[in-house]
Amino acid sequence: MRKYLLAAATAMAIASPAMARDGAPYAGVEGGILFPRNLNFDLTTTNSANTTTTSYNRGTSVDLKRGYDVDALLGYDFGFFRLEGELGYKRSRIRSVTASSALTTDLSTATGTTVTSGSFATGGHARVYSAMLNGLFDIGSPDSLNFYAGGGAGRARVKMLGDRDTAWAWQGIAGVRYPITPNVDLGLKYRYFQTGKLNFVENATFAPSTTNYSFDQRGKFKSHSLLASLVFNFGGSDAAPPPPPPPPPAPVAEPAPAPAPATQTCPDGSVIDVTAVCPAPPPPPPPPPPPPAPERG
Repeated sequence: MRKYLLAAATAMAIASPAMARDGAPYAGVEGGILFPRNLNFDLTTTNSANTTTTSYNRGTSVDLKRGYDVDALLGYDFGFFRLEGELGYKRSRIRSVTASSALTTDLSTATGTTVTSGSFATGGHARVYSAMLNGLFDIGSPDSLNFYAGGGAGRARVKMLGDRDTAWAWQGIAGVRYPITPNVDLGLKYRYFQTGKLNFVENATFAPSTTNYSFDQRGKFKSHSLLASLVFNFGGSDAAPPPPPPPPPAPVAEPAPAPAPATQTCPDGSVIDVTAVCPAPPPPPPPPPPPPAPERG
C-alpha cells in the first residue's frame, strides 16, 4: 500500500502545473486580532527624598485589552523554504494596572496615605513596532492548499506607561495559504511574539505627600495574533514542459516468403523436384512383322 501511495504522490507532483511561487520574490500585507498577555513587571522604587530604593518581584501587572496587529512582508521563495522581512505594528489599550500588596503597603507607610492599585494611572496604549527576519518551511503542493511553519527574530520598540524601550524579539509562526490565481495567495496565520526585557520608568507623587517616587519596571511583552494575509507572487521560472511521449514501437517485419523449390523438367515434359529422378521413357514399339513371302509359280 505504501508503494502505491508513493507512486500516486509522485505522479501528482509530476502532473500538477507549478504556480508562480518557487524561485521568485513576493510581497504581502497581513492584519488581524492581537491577544496580548498581561505584563508582569519586576519593579524598583526610588524615593527622591532620601534616594532609598526597594525592589519587588512582580511589583505591578499591566492588563491589556485585545488589540490589532498589522504587518508588511517582502520575501523570496526558494521552493520548500522562504526567507522574508517583516515590518509590524501592534496596538492594545491598557485596561488596568495591579500593584502587589507588598508595594502598596510600603507606599502607604512611607506616604502616610492609603495607596491601592487604583492609585496608579490607567488608560493609554501599548504600541509595538517591530522589524523581523523570518524563515519558513512550506509543506504541501504549491498549487493547492499549502501549510507552513517557522520563526523569526529581530528588534522591537515598545511604547507604554509614558516611556519607551527597545529590545530583541522573537516569534513562532504557523499558517496555511491557498492560491486564488497564479500570482495571488490568501492565507491565515497564527503568531506568538515575545520581546526581551524592557525597562519603563515612571514617576509619581501620592498626595498628601510631596515626595516623588520613581518606578523602574522591567518585563517582557508577549502576545498571540490571528492574522489574515494577502500575498502577491512576482512570478517564477516557467514549469518545465512535460516529457515527450515515448516513440511508438518499431513495426515487426513480416518473415520473407520461403524460396520456391528447385525443379527440373523431364524429357516427357513433367516438372519434378531437382533431387528426384525423371521417370524412365516408355519402351519403343515392337518392330513391324516381316512382309509375307512371294508365291512360287
